[in-house]
Amino acid sequence: MHAKTMKAGTILVAGALALGGCTQSQERVAAGGALGAGAGALIGGAAGGWRGAAIGALIGGVAGLVIADAIERERAREAAYIAARSGGSNVQSFRNSSGQAVVVRARTVRTYNNSQGQRIRVVERSVTREGKAAGTDQVEVNLATNEASGI
Repeated sequence: MHAKTMKAGTILVAGALALGGCTQSQERVAAGGALGAGAGALIGGAAGGWRGAAIGALIGGVAGLVIADAIERERAREAAYIAARSGGSNVQSFRNSSGQAVVVRARTVRTYNNSQGQRIRVVERSVTREGKAAGTDQVEVNLATNEASGI
């Protein structure tokens, strides 16, 4: 492996560690991007030298940013829909792409009819990562169309 490729990987990891002042969500996305960039640089460097490492880091970084948050968003969305359809609650427990234990709790807090007479359920979601609170939000799910706001 080239020394330049190793330097690029080191710089990427150092950059991820420098983000210590970010929120947990920002840290998670940044870490996913950094890990993707590092993996892309190593693969690209092995296949195409310094230029391959740079291209691999760019592509891997973008892919890492997208994937890092997608799994967690999808599980939170799923929990909200299940809670809305049942009129009760739902819990999703899983490990995110960073290996953290995540729990998404969703519960229906109220139901009403909108101006078109469609039934709307308001669902409150709370997320914990590694046992620490990571945020709470509310979404409205239209039971007639299965559309949701805030998801």
